[in-house]
Amino acid sequence: MSDASARARPFDLDDLRGASSGFLAGLVRRVLDDPRWLFGFLRRVWPITAVPFTNWVFVWRWDDVREVLGHDRDFPVPFGDKVKELNGGPNFLLGMEADPVYWRYQQQVMQAFRFDEAAKVVAPLSARFAQEIVEKSDGRLDAVQDFITRVPTLISRTYYGVEIEPDIMVDFGHWTIAMSTYMFGDPTDIPGYKRAALAAGDRLRPLIDRSIANMKSSAVGFDTVLARLIDMQRKGAAGLTDEIIRCYLIGMISGFVPTNTMAAGHILEMLLRRPDFMAAAQAAARSGDDDLLERCLFEAMRFMPLNPGPFRACARDYVLAKGTSRATLVKAGSKLLASTQSAMFDNQFVERPNDFNPGRSPADYMLFGWGLHWCVGAFIARAQITQTLKALLLKQNLRRARGADGQLQLLGPFPEHLVVEFDA
Repeated sequence: MSDASARARPFDLDDLRGASSGFLAGLVRRVLDDPRWLFGFLRRVWPITAVPFTNWVFVWRWDDVREVLGHDRDFPVPFGDKVKELNGGPNFLLGMEADPVYWRYQQQVMQAFRFDEAAKVVAPLSARFAQEIVEKSDGRLDAVQDFITRVPTLISRTYYGVEIEPDIMVDFGHWTIAMSTYMFGDPTDIPGYKRAALAAGDRLRPLIDRSIANMKSSAVGFDTVLARLIDMQRKGAAGLTDEIIRCYLIGMISGFVPTNTMAAGHILEMLLRRPDFMAAAQAAARSGDDDLLERCLFEAMRFMPLNPGPFRACARDYVLAKGTSRATLVKAGSKLLASTQSAMFDNQFVERPNDFNPGRSPADYMLFGWGLHWCVGAFIARAQITQTLKALLLKQNLRRARGADGQLQLLGPFPEHLVVEFDA
């Protein structure tokens, strides 16, 4: 055991489970399970909901959501300090404003995570890993823990270059979920979420540091994201220290494994709920039309996206929807939820939003955010999720397991378990 591992705070999954249990949490989940009716009512009656006697503002309309997310200096992301805390120093793209450091980081990250490798590398790796898991499952599979979370974890090892040993595969997924929950899904600072995230960071940082050190000392040539970052460092890339390399990897992993777990878990849940969605996705998978399959899957995700929307803070007094009858002064220091989920069902901007339409315009979607903090890894995520779920959709008689095992179970806000069965 390394010194860093020995000093790590205890990691307890109950810290994540506790906040998502109880009557109130269950009631909120039921309301948010299909909130289209509620969002539609609020868009008409109270489109910018400034909650009295609090500093919370909820934004529901398509155009107002875009205004908030498009004005990142007026409505910056509120979790930069949490990102730095878990990284052990530097900030990362998801927690930054658009300044020269942000653009340098983005350029270096995109140089290491090459756009064309989503199709050339990530898709075939995902397909291979997914097929191997499905074929070994003998017709019954925990489609979240042992499949949907496992495949991006394997990608983090083979493509990113992080040394994740087989015996910590499940733990690694839990650590990244704890960190993502605390950074991006914890606006009220739930103590258990923080404890779990700090303990997870204590484990992930030394793992990344060892991977960097071992890659530097290896005489074998590798073509991984980590190897490219080290090569860029050797060639004098501006500011690219080991600490910044660790920051990039933690940032991309904590935005990859948990996000894809939630996205794919929600997609699968919607396919199981809606036979028409399932039939369309399976027909696309069996036809070999991966483009159509991807469109089917992410149209299903529109009905159950990652979350109601991203959180923002108000940096200075700002009149939202200025010049309209709904114009609202948002005071400096306010917390905002810009509901991309509501926006994607705003029939003032999205044609027939309640229809399942894999052919709809890409402009109708905000699944991976919008504006400056649109997910930089979205192209990798889409390829990985599509090829992972394809392996499952090709099986005959895909269905939920009976009883509680076949229901989606959560770890904090993230999917943790969902057992499915199929004809082996």
